[in-house]
This record gives sequence, C-alpha cells and structure tokens, in this order.
Amino acid sequence: MAAYDLLGRTLTVSEANGIIHDTVEDMFYELSIEGEVSGFRPASSGHWYFTLKDKSAALDAAVFRSAQFQMVMPEDGDLIIAKGSLSFYTKTGKLTFVIREMKRKGEGDLLKIIEKRKEYYRSLGYFDEDKKKPIPEEITKLGVVTSPTGAAIRDILNITRRRAPSLDIIIFPCAVQGDGAAESIAMRIRQANSFLACDVLIVGRGGGSVEDLSCFSEPCVIEAIHDSEIPVISAVGHEIDWPISDFVADRRAPTPSAAAELVTETIFRRRERLDNALFSSTAAMKERMLRLSSRLRETMHNADVLEKKIIRYRGSIPSTEDLRKILILRMENARTSLAYDEEEIIRSMERKTEERSKRLLDSLKENNVLFKQKMEKAEREITTLQKEMDAAVGSRMRAESLKLASIVKETEALSPLLILRRGYTVTEREDGSIVRKASDVHSGEKIKTRTGDGIITSTVIGG
Repeated sequence: MAAYDLLGRTLTVSEANGIIHDTVEDMFYELSIEGEVSGFRPASSGHWYFTLKDKSAALDAAVFRSAQFQMVMPEDGDLIIAKGSLSFYTKTGKLTFVIREMKRKGEGDLLKIIEKRKEYYRSLGYFDEDKKKPIPEEITKLGVVTSPTGAAIRDILNITRRRAPSLDIIIFPCAVQGDGAAESIAMRIRQANSFLACDVLIVGRGGGSVEDLSCFSEPCVIEAIHDSEIPVISAVGHEIDWPISDFVADRRAPTPSAAAELVTETIFRRRERLDNALFSSTAAMKERMLRLSSRLRETMHNADVLEKKIIRYRGSIPSTEDLRKILILRMENARTSLAYDEEEIIRSMERKTEERSKRLLDSLKENNVLFKQKMEKAEREITTLQKEMDAAVGSRMRAESLKLASIVKETEALSPLLILRRGYTVTEREDGSIVRKASDVHSGEKIKTRTGDGIITSTVIGG
C-alpha cells in the first residue's frame, strides 16, 4: 500500500501492524547496538530473552538457539555490543531486537593484548616443542589446579574414578576468574612444585568468555607453567578456546575431561587388558566346568543305574545276619552228618569185629591148636581194620571240610559285604528304607551307614 493512501482512510490494527512490520524489517535489518543486559531469562525452547538498556531507554532482545554456538551466555549487568535486526510481531505489536552476534564490550582490546603477549613469549622460546617435558606413562599421583567447586573438577573426578580408581588426586584449589585469579593459579602451580607432590599437573577450568579465561594468559601463570618441574597439561575452556597457557604447557587438552582421559590412558589400557585376560580365563574356566559337569552327570547317571540294579537284586540277596545264620546252620549240619558217619563206621567195624571174634571162638573150640595162630591173625586183621577205619574217617572228614569251604565261598560271593569292602556304603533310615538322595532325609533325622566292616549311626544336620 502506497504511503499517500494512508492519509485518506482508516486502517485496521492488522493493517497498521503489517505496515509497521514491513517498514521495520525492510529498513532496520543490520544494526549494531551497545547496551547493558537486564532481566536475562533462558526459555525451555533454548532461546535467550532479555532487555538491552542504557541510562534512558530499553529495548527487548532475543537470541535464538541457532545463533548461540558462537557466543557466551550473558549475565545481568554485562555491557555488550550486539549485531542483529529489528523484528515486529504483528499479533502483539511487540518490537524485538533479534541478535545474531554478541560480545562483551572491551573484548576486542583484550584479544589484542593477549595476541601481543603471545608473540612476546613465542619470541622467548616458551612455546618450543623441544623444551616441553613428556607426560609420564606411569602416573600414580595427579595434581589439579582449578576451582574446587567448578564443573572442571567434577568432570576430572568422574572420569578418573571410572577409568583409574586407584589414581591418587591432589586438588590445589584456586580462583579461575576475576581479580586475583592469575596470582592464585600461579601460586598453586609453584606450591605443587615446591613439594614435587605429583607426577603430572592439570591446570584449567570449564568454558567461559574471553574475559573469563584471560587469567590463564597472564604473565605470572605463563611463567609458573614454564618454570614447573612437573609436566603441565593445560585444559582451559572448550576446543575453540586457546589461552596462552595452552601454548606454554607441556601438553594441551581441549577440555578438562580430555585431560583426565589423557592422564588415565595407560592405567585404563592396562585395566582393559586385565579385563580381557580375565574374560578369556573365565570363558576357559566355564568351558572346563561344562566338560567336568558333563562327565559328572555321566558318572551320576552310571551310579544311578548301578543303584537301581542293587535295589532290584537287593530283595534276592539275604541280609548279613541271615547269611550268618545260614552259614552256622550249614556248619552244624555238616558236623552232625560227620558225627553220624563216624558212629556208623564205628558200629560197622564193631559188628565185623564181633562176627570175627565169634568165628574165632568157635574155631578155638574146635581147634585149640590153631587158636594162637587165628588169634594172631585176628589181631593183625583188627589192626588193619583199625587203620582202614582211621583212614576212612579222615578221608570223609577232609571231603566234608572241602564241601563246607565251597559252601562258605559261595555264600561270601552272594554277600553284599563283598561290595561294601570295596569302599561302597549303603545308608538307611531308621525304618530300614534306603536313602537314595539328600532330599530323602531331614535335619535331625537319625540314619545308619553300612560299611564293609560295620555300621555308623549319625544325625542329619541341615537339609
């Protein structure tokens, strides 16, 4: 709508705000404004909102999240120089200064000073690589010069605790920004060296503005790092921050976390190798245990089969007491039979003797002359018969003894005592039932264990 058309008609609010929007954003697209930050409030969306003011005026300002990567979060009271464009929101009629670039006032002068100081110390050889001390591989004590309450020490402690819990850490607390910070840092570096208290020293802090980090570019800090007998790692800010301490230190780490990873690398790798070795040995042990377990299961299966066979044949095998009774009975029977045989032989011999004596007497009556001869012959015959009787009795007794020994051997072969003498045992409950597994008995129950030479009575504990 042409400007001259506005004088002859009435505008709606939307039309008026639209005209203002187009005019503002067409004409005020590249502004540089200096002012003080007030009412800073970061939103949940990630955008920053605050008021930019001076002694007599104020202007709403915003920094969208996409532009924040190249600037430091401001604080109330900061004096800044901001570049951006004016934006008019038509729905509410609100004018906002949208900032694309922002820095604290005086930061440019500070950078020039730091750059000039850097060139001076470079000319003195403070940055020469051949003068830097190597970081030892074996580190047992680590010194940290930083704020005891900052994010840097928390990051360092978290990483060292995770990667190298055995590492001793000595914290040298100091201020890391503001007045007196440089002197505090330098004093702590020299203090660590006066005692040679650690193997390596991390000097640093978390991120911040150029002004916040400027204490690490002060001459006293540079001199203290240069004179340190202990190897120094400078770990200041983020990857994009390069204070002079980064150049003069023996090693630069982009962040405090990276410094902690650097000093724990050897210990971490050693732990990693030990963990791998432990894993391999554990795997080998598990494999061996599986093999042994398989063999044990096979042995247990065979034992179970054997136990079932014993149980199956147990009914046909008499008990030890029964076997003893049977053996005694058979021995008594053998003795009785032997006695009967002996008596029968004696009676038979007596009958023969009587018959021959009778014949001899009859002969004596008939022939007294031949009496003496027959008597002598009878005596000889009696002697012979006596020898025959003794021989017969001895032979029969030997035969019966051999028969008895055979019976004893057969009985012993059938006895379970023979199995028990080999080292096996049979465990029974009080009611005589066989205990086949541990769950068959209960704590406090009495059991009997039969061995090859006797019985052991015991009480179950546990189970």
